[in-house]
Amino acid sequence: MKNTKQRCAIMQILKQSSDPVSAEDIFAALKAEYPSLALSTVYRNLERFAGDGLIKKDVWRDGIVRYSIAQEHHGHYLICTECSAKIRIEDCPLTGIEQGLARDTGYEIEGHTLTIYGKCPKCVRREKARDAQDR
Repeated sequence: MKNTKQRCAIMQILKQSSDPVSAEDIFAALKAEYPSLALSTVYRNLERFAGDGLIKKDVWRDGIVRYSIAQEHHGHYLICTECSAKIRIEDCPLTGIEQGLARDTGYEIEGHTLTIYGKCPKCVRREKARDAQDR
């Protein structure tokens, strides 16, 4: 794959991001520096990077595809269904399950994803206050 300035810039955004990002996020971050950049170019490069195993591609519950550097991706998230706030779960709760599955089934486990959805404390408080007002 030819190493263009735009491809380098896309990878730089991914490397600098602590959380997975969407193609639209990357496009918005690069548009000022690369005014001729098209969103389709960002998507095409992300798909190529994912196909080459350089990045990881995940579809979140909101339907948005997000990308992250493959080696650094092993992260799990708790996401609020109201405000979309997210917290990264640092320790992998699936390690033991994964090892047991590999032992019991003979599979060579290559990876997994885990995203947990719920309401954050702020949204729960807001919902309770709204319910109290409705009474």
